[in-house]
Amino acid sequence: MEIGQLRLFLAVGTEGNFTRAAQVCHLSQPALSYQIARLEEELGAVLFRRKPRAVELTDAGRKLWESAVRIVAEQEQVLAAFRQRDALETGELRLGVIPTAAPYLLPTLLAGFRAEHPGVRLMMREARTSELVREVVAEELEFAIVSDVDAATLKRYSLRLTPLFHERLLLAVPKGHALAGRQRVKVDVVAKEALVMLSEGNCLRDQTLQVCGQVEAEGALVCEQLPTQLAMVAAGLGAAIVPEMAVRESVPAGVVLVRITDPAPTRVMGILKRRGRKLSRAASTFIAPLGVG
Repeated sequence: MEIGQLRLFLAVGTEGNFTRAAQVCHLSQPALSYQIARLEEELGAVLFRRKPRAVELTDAGRKLWESAVRIVAEQEQVLAAFRQRDALETGELRLGVIPTAAPYLLPTLLAGFRAEHPGVRLMMREARTSELVREVVAEELEFAIVSDVDAATLKRYSLRLTPLFHERLLLAVPKGHALAGRQRVKVDVVAKEALVMLSEGNCLRDQTLQVCGQVEAEGALVCEQLPTQLAMVAAGLGAAIVPEMAVRESVPAGVVLVRITDPAPTRVMGILKRRGRKLSRAASTFIAPLGVG
């Protein structure tokens, strides 16, 4: 029994005539009659009593009618739900993002997406990269916006990191610092500075160590949040390597930014997802303003 046959059965019963039902269903009458005959053969019952100019349901036909109406209605509901999801009228978008990007990258994106697609439920998780990796692997999140996942982890958990954009890393120093009057400073000079770093598990900490050519953050002042890190710099407690997006709109009072050269360090922001998993239309629409590539 096919749902298409049930639709034809309902059309014939509604119209009370094979010819009119065939016209409504955009079929030839022989084709419609053939499908009804197949349905009757499979059920082992005659569904319509044929009259010269009309048909009426038999007892077996009336017995099938309610079930056919319910089945076809349920299919329509399923199709409608998926059409609404594809049109971003309903559905859910679950994403994660690292703390050093969340407050600077997401508010505008979230506000714009919600304004255009109010029916889509947004669920955002802000966490360190290691936690986001676990949740993407478990498919608790559709994707996460991160900046650093090692190749071994990507291979082990069958993950893909698709680049979004490159972002400069800058040196933040206290106002009045010896480097505050310079526009650029070389990496080897930065490595000699007393640094304020984020705690272990933050990808920005790992990137800072990499820039400075260090394995451990010996003697560094450690904090948990990027705003705290910048506040420590403003208080004269050290220098820090920070992402450009964190200071693009405004530089905290007491902090001066200096570009790093030879080489100029950057971090790559990317979309982390399960390999082979295609992003939903909601996810693709959400990240479109970031210019994937």
